[in-house]
Amino acid sequence: MFGVPIKANDENVLVPAGERLWIRISDIVRHPVGSRIIGSALNFIEPSAGKILKSLIADSRLGAGTGKIKFSTLQHVSGFAIPIVGRFALNMLRPEKARAEIDARIESYLARLQIATGKDRFERLMNVVVFMRERISSVFQFLLPRFIPVFGPSIASLNLLNEIAGDDRALALEVTRALPQNVTTEMDLALWKTATEIRADAESVALFRSSDAQTLARLYLSGTLPSAAQTVIAGFMGKYGMRGTGEIDFGQPRWREDPTPIMHTLQSYLNIDEASAPDALFAKGAQAASKAIESIAAKARKQSGGWFKEKMARGAARRVRLLMGARESPKFFAIRTMGIARKALLEAGEEFAQAGTIEEAADLMFLKLDELEALAKNEARDWKALIAERRATYERELRRRQVPRILVSDGRAFYEGLGSETDTENMITGSPVSPGVAEGKVHIIFNPNGAQLVPGEILVCPGTDPAWTPLFMAAAGLITEVGGMMTHGSVVAREYGIPAVVGVHQATTRLKNGQRIRIDGTAGKIVVLEE
Repeated sequence: MFGVPIKANDENVLVPAGERLWIRISDIVRHPVGSRIIGSALNFIEPSAGKILKSLIADSRLGAGTGKIKFSTLQHVSGFAIPIVGRFALNMLRPEKARAEIDARIESYLARLQIATGKDRFERLMNVVVFMRERISSVFQFLLPRFIPVFGPSIASLNLLNEIAGDDRALALEVTRALPQNVTTEMDLALWKTATEIRADAESVALFRSSDAQTLARLYLSGTLPSAAQTVIAGFMGKYGMRGTGEIDFGQPRWREDPTPIMHTLQSYLNIDEASAPDALFAKGAQAASKAIESIAAKARKQSGGWFKEKMARGAARRVRLLMGARESPKFFAIRTMGIARKALLEAGEEFAQAGTIEEAADLMFLKLDELEALAKNEARDWKALIAERRATYERELRRRQVPRILVSDGRAFYEGLGSETDTENMITGSPVSPGVAEGKVHIIFNPNGAQLVPGEILVCPGTDPAWTPLFMAAAGLITEVGGMMTHGSVVAREYGIPAVVGVHQATTRLKNGQRIRIDGTAGKIVVLEE
């Protein structure tokens, strides 16, 4: 990152606490320039954390903004930033080519990835460790210098549209609906197509309507679903099977290992009418975006230098539409890289389980890279006891319902979301990220696996990732405890045109299941109408 590779177990950047990884930003905050940059970035990415950081930067005891910039730091940052600035300017001029190039680079990189085989389980495990050290740790070092110059122009263009739109902030956000080449939206559309092909086969649809998701998952893994369903689901899994709930956690199961969530979603999709289908919603979103562009262009024409401002507005909208869909690409790239390593690690784990060294293949997920290397060297340790201890700690942490947004080295932990100081009993505020107003009953969900919304309910959850996306089909609105303008839930909510408010302080505990509320995704307000 910034020209310096992040190595595995490098606690200068990533620090473990509570079985989670935290990004250490103290050095950046102590720089006079860095404190301003990180504050502005967090206000956009995670406004709640940005608000907390603002108060910390003002605390003289922490020395924020008072540090000196070292020459070596300038060298690293300059070496990282100067090429980016050049690419940024070039991509503003040729957005179509920029998007095509980054997609091609990603596919070319992934096509070259492979893990060497070995003569026995020890050598095979060592090859996986080498791959993880060399490839996974360098994912963002490879991608960030190429992603920032692609995504950056879309943000700059969106800011320009906001300026031209003036007080009508929601108008500019409408331009971001149904963005093309968004990998998460493409996944949803592919899953919907899978459901329609199942629906077209009488034998498949009968089985899906009469069986539970666990049974369907077992039949798929054994290859004994009806031929039409088996083939189309295998095609979906071939492209997206490495995804799953909490997928940035290397230890979390993937859909191809446990397809139960996908089977549950497909069953739900079989009951969706054509008007509410993902492809229909996507088409409506694209129409809404086109309408918003015309409205902004009309506003621009009425301003001073109207003809020029209109041209700028249309150019900015074009760049937003072409480039902002890349927002989901870096994570998908990382997940695909991790998927290669996880599959190989589980295969090695199966061999060690058969040898009696561990209980099951997934036990290897509880070992650090150095320990995996020691195991690959056949070092004698009580691996089962170590894994059991870590599994118990992990399962304890799973019960933690609230995680701090920011930790400080003096022991303070900050949990507060937006509006935590000014909210009332019936009025809750957050960050408005997807415009519109909706009323419905609260449905609080902590895990999307097996969950199902009644159409018209308001989804309330800690946060979302692509595994949550199928629930958006039925949701009338979205409320999350974390997030900002470009986090996953915000992007997908705009894709589907549902109001969303994020960064809401303790949303999952302050709101109650069954409450009737009104959510205003334009103003960032949530009103409790009935208990």
